[in-house]
Amino acid sequence: MRLDQTTFIGITGSAGKTTATDLAAAILYDTGPCQQTREYNALDSVIRLLLSTGRADRYCIAELAATGPGTLDLSVRVFNPDVAVITLIGRDHYSAFKNMEAIAAEKEKVVSALPPGGTAVLNIDDPLVRRIGERCSRKLIRFGENAGADLRLIDARSCWPEPLTLRVAVGSEIYEVRTQLHGVHMATPVLAALGVALAEDIPLDKAITALKHVQPPDGRMQAVTGDDGVVFVRDDWKAPVWSLDAPLRFLKDARADRRVAVVGTLSHQSGKDAEKYKKFCLKVREIADLVVFVGPHAHHALRARKTKEDDTIQGFPNIRHAATFLDTVLRKGDLVLLKGSHKADHLVRLILNRSRPIQCWRDHCDKVLFCDACPMLYQSFEGNPFETPMVPCTGSAVPVVVGLGNPVASLRDTAHNVGHRVLDSLARDAGIPWKEAPEGWVSSMMLRGKTIRLLKPGSAMNGNGVMVRRFLERTGGDPQHCVIVHDDADLLLGEVRFKFEGGDAGHRGMRSVISALGTGGIPRVRLGIRRRGDKTKARRFVLSKFSSAEGAILSRMIGKASGTLKERLQSLLEDE
Repeated sequence: MRLDQTTFIGITGSAGKTTATDLAAAILYDTGPCQQTREYNALDSVIRLLLSTGRADRYCIAELAATGPGTLDLSVRVFNPDVAVITLIGRDHYSAFKNMEAIAAEKEKVVSALPPGGTAVLNIDDPLVRRIGERCSRKLIRFGENAGADLRLIDARSCWPEPLTLRVAVGSEIYEVRTQLHGVHMATPVLAALGVALAEDIPLDKAITALKHVQPPDGRMQAVTGDDGVVFVRDDWKAPVWSLDAPLRFLKDARADRRVAVVGTLSHQSGKDAEKYKKFCLKVREIADLVVFVGPHAHHALRARKTKEDDTIQGFPNIRHAATFLDTVLRKGDLVLLKGSHKADHLVRLILNRSRPIQCWRDHCDKVLFCDACPMLYQSFEGNPFETPMVPCTGSAVPVVVGLGNPVASLRDTAHNVGHRVLDSLARDAGIPWKEAPEGWVSSMMLRGKTIRLLKPGSAMNGNGVMVRRFLERTGGDPQHCVIVHDDADLLLGEVRFKFEGGDAGHRGMRSVISALGTGGIPRVRLGIRRRGDKTKARRFVLSKFSSAEGAILSRMIGKASGTLKERLQSLLEDE
């Protein structure tokens, strides 16, 4: 079917594509029938959009995403745009492209595909996009604050609770643009949409009127007000590090009784996670009265606390615990910015659970849709050990002792497996059996009339943390009620030390636990494995077996560790 009467508009860029698409569609709908992208912006979505477009449709608008070199080739070839829009170029998928110029080159393909009568609508304020315009041989409409813009931004204001308002100029004419959006950074998609109007010879007055009542897309600076007077601003579609300053500026400019920031997983970053999260947390804390980090890297943010008593910075390894905390501290007049990734965090559950208790608290989900559109949100997962939601943290949580190690039989007697050996000793002394479970081997012992769970993770050492997290999720456990037992190459063979909290000290198993649980505040019993006088690196001897002469030292160490554990567990039970 030929669609000669349909104008095809392709919108690409590292941010603002969805908002620009919605705004442009609202403008074009007043002129004639319009089809637009309504789902994830991959190639198959573009194809479905084209198949849904008929001869009666005057316009067809598609978001065109680039996730790596060559990923736009088929989309551009299939869609064949008449109008090409580039919002801006950021560091999304930087690891795939390796440099910013490669990202720009991929997005330039949308412009290069324009026919002789086509039009490019480009952000003149972005240096990489501006250079694309300089190479463009088609009609060009430039938007931005730069003096060379055809559609020039004079100023933009967004101070919560007032929405975004712009003043723009075309030639000598000045226009005021009122929107329902929030954040001055949303001026970019507004200008892009108005640029599409100019490309299609739609009077700017008419286009501006069409924008007045357009609501922001889900998860793009979308305000949600609860019955209790708490306002959430959802910016939870994605959270690349390079884009974080914009929503923080919104929060800084906002008028509210208290400003709260909830941050999930940051993406497209380089460098060490610990430093990145700490640095960002310090930046957020300058603006927000309360900062809450959620996810496996939350413990890194806690390093930004000035003192241990600083309760203005909170971190939770999973969203369920964060929800429990926020339910108790949020109050009328609070403005809460949610910043995270819908794939990694699904932070919208923090809002949904406040009006109706949800059932799905999974920390890992491969669904790309928002939770409010997911049929599993209120389903019970009883009977499935991998999907059972985590119960709220309570003071009666059963303590869990985890012995780190390797489940391979040939590694049982090595130094790296002494965590397992201590738990085997506890179970043997208590006369209790081990049972196989999805996460490894579990057992239960009684201490002062109360149950203590024992867990030997059934994975290689550097995957122990995932098994511990899954076990806690399935059983309703609390990281604060865990005690980890592990080997320590910094201690001499036979030494036993107890530590309330801290980093991983280079131990890969402990590193995986801290990462998976999102906190370094986990008590641990450290077992010395370094032979006196041995100065070799730990990786050279952790998988070596103990000699017969070292057997007596090992036995005494295991006995001492068992005693230390029981003392700690008794203290934990007394605190309840």
